[in-house]
Amino acid sequence: MTEDVLIIGGGLAGSTLAIQLKQRMPSLSVTVLERQRFPVPEAAHKVGESSVEVGAHYFNHVLGLSHALIPAKIPKLGLRYFFPAGDNARIEVRPELGQTHYHSVLSTQFDRGRQENILVEQCRGHGVRVLDGARVSAVEVAAGGEHAVAFEHEGRVQRGRARWLVDASGRRSLLKRELGLAEANEHRVNASWWRIDEPLAVDALGHEPAWQRRVPFGMRRLSTNHFMGEGYWVWLIPLASGAISIGIVADGDLHPVDEINTLERARRWLVRHEPQIDALMGPHLDQLKDFRTLKHFSYGATQVYSGQRWALTGEAGVFVDPFYSPGSDFIAMSNGFVTALVEADQRGGDVEALARAYDRQYLALYRSFLLLYQGQYELFGNAQVMSLKVIWDYSGYWGSTALLYFQGKLHDPEFMKKVSIDAIQVFRLSESVQGFLRQWHRLDPGTWAEPAMLNYQRLGYLSEWQAWLVRDYDEATLRRALRENRKVLELVAAWLYRRATGSERAVDPYRLSLSAADVVQPPRRLDMLEELDAHVDEHTELRDGIRVVLEPTRSAKAG
Repeated sequence: MTEDVLIIGGGLAGSTLAIQLKQRMPSLSVTVLERQRFPVPEAAHKVGESSVEVGAHYFNHVLGLSHALIPAKIPKLGLRYFFPAGDNARIEVRPELGQTHYHSVLSTQFDRGRQENILVEQCRGHGVRVLDGARVSAVEVAAGGEHAVAFEHEGRVQRGRARWLVDASGRRSLLKRELGLAEANEHRVNASWWRIDEPLAVDALGHEPAWQRRVPFGMRRLSTNHFMGEGYWVWLIPLASGAISIGIVADGDLHPVDEINTLERARRWLVRHEPQIDALMGPHLDQLKDFRTLKHFSYGATQVYSGQRWALTGEAGVFVDPFYSPGSDFIAMSNGFVTALVEADQRGGDVEALARAYDRQYLALYRSFLLLYQGQYELFGNAQVMSLKVIWDYSGYWGSTALLYFQGKLHDPEFMKKVSIDAIQVFRLSESVQGFLRQWHRLDPGTWAEPAMLNYQRLGYLSEWQAWLVRDYDEATLRRALRENRKVLELVAAWLYRRATGSERAVDPYRLSLSAADVVQPPRRLDMLEELDAHVDEHTELRDGIRVVLEPTRSAKAG
């Protein structure tokens, strides 16, 4: 067996890559080796059921599978957060951050079993050879010729050869291990999760009419719901099969993994930290479908793409953290890079140089996302600081990374060179703000238990950026939008300092810092999004569909 592309792993990353390759290059010969047998089980197959904008756009529009995936998905009412209040026995008194209606650009929750069963059929329909029940025993990477893979299938040991070899084997990371490419990071976080075959709803936890009216029609259940506390979060995700996915993700220094690594221990932990969730699921444990634990789940790689025509994609390469549901985003971005490399090779292009550029870019994306999580779990129980962190992180995502992806420019090396300064500045801003938020929390760690809801859809600039992802920008306009978005982020960073200290003095947003000498304001009412919205409006104006930052003299006049 000799192929143009041989993909080890037929899960989410491998199957979607195979489809993308065949859609772009129909004559390409592609084989997928998957160790499991299809169809895989529904609901209890794999974790990673939530997608956000980039991942959803990849499945629905880049691959054109919106209709085919209908049985596997439900529309998601964004990400929702409940912060601590007392013993967390009443959800109605917990500060809530979320939305009340669907965004302009939708994202989805997936039943991974259903999703992967559909994807493998799509692979076969596109002419991909899928060998399920194939166990890879050895890989040989050639410096210049064809790569080789030894595998067992249908009781026979076989050998496959390919011009391109892609590792999509998930955490087994066969090629990464073979080539010694593993790289640890300092994000020491653990997770346990389970699925219950019962459509449990977050909305059933609260009975006060005022709380129910905040998000009408019982729609909270359609969000990816995060129950937050110091050093941890707990997810509740509804699945298209009718089951519910529940998981605990916790910093091991604050919540040791041996407190959550069995169902009995996880339940005792929930009784202490999130008693309502334990009470919600307790009567339905006869419908338990699985229970799994993953220790120190975050990791990197020293290299993911090579001019020698091999690549790592999905979790075979890097994984950061599930908090903002970025797993499918990384699959979308990585598969795009791999597809572009294979296309360049088919055209006889310089794959060596392109692979080096893509490798730098993808690993830089990994590091920029890692900033959002590493060292930040201590903030998770601080309603004020963490709410503003979420707003900041959304802003950076919709105003930069997601915009580049939706506009089809993330994989364009020439365009990325032109906007590299803005991209680097956004990274520097994020470094500054993430460190500042840690300082703020440590100086003001008190609980903020006002029983009200922050609706981030009321932030004008943020809702605009989410809606504008699907605009049709020409190259010059997109460059201008990215530049102005970066300036808005500078405004937001400076406002965060004002919110924390009450000071009106000018600060360098790239060097934000707090110390014990700063006057940190006590938590105030839930008016901070109105304050931020007014601040951005005062210093910006809409021009040709872009939110443009005014010069200081003009913004002063506007105020």
